[in-house]
Amino acid sequence: MDLKILIILGCMAYSSYAYDMHSSFTEHIDGDCMCMVYEFYCQQPDDDHHYNMNARQFCRQRSIQEGGPKGRLAVLRTQDIDDKVRQHIQDNEIDGPDCITKYGFWIGLSDRVTEGEYVWSDGGSDCPTDYRNYADGEPNNNTKKTGAGQDCTQLWFRFGHNGKWDDEYCDYRPKGIVCEVPDPFCHSEDV
Repeated sequence: MDLKILIILGCMAYSSYAYDMHSSFTEHIDGDCMCMVYEFYCQQPDDDHHYNMNARQFCRQRSIQEGGPKGRLAVLRTQDIDDKVRQHIQDNEIDGPDCITKYGFWIGLSDRVTEGEYVWSDGGSDCPTDYRNYADGEPNNNTKKTGAGQDCTQLWFRFGHNGKWDDEYCDYRPKGIVCEVPDPFCHSEDV
């Protein structure tokens, strides 16, 4: 299956902040008659506290058409999608300080409710037999910066990790954002 890439430059308003959409690509989801558009936003402003919560809310406001299905932080449940998302970030050179100075992009995986029980933003659990792409030694629930530990997940572009997954403090540092938005107008023959 060929990957259809749409490069979109623009700015989307959220709350009192503007998140700059750097680019996006569209992927047909097997067994579904719709496609997902993966949107990439550069780092949130430093004063946009509650970073992960704001990123989640921002993605939930995204839709291809008014009144259409809403987006969410990206669910990277398969190696294929994870590889394409990480490759897009690297190919578009948004893995460095021109886009993200805090070394990562939020994705939709967290264990905020129960420590060690990761849940995707679509409500599905991350089971021990599921695909995972954590950096060595992760997740580690580091508590050095906050006693609550690290409950959110980022694609980590530091120390040569090249977008491997890392549990991160949800509200300590701003990150870039990867949203996935259902596209009801895209069908398998379009991709």
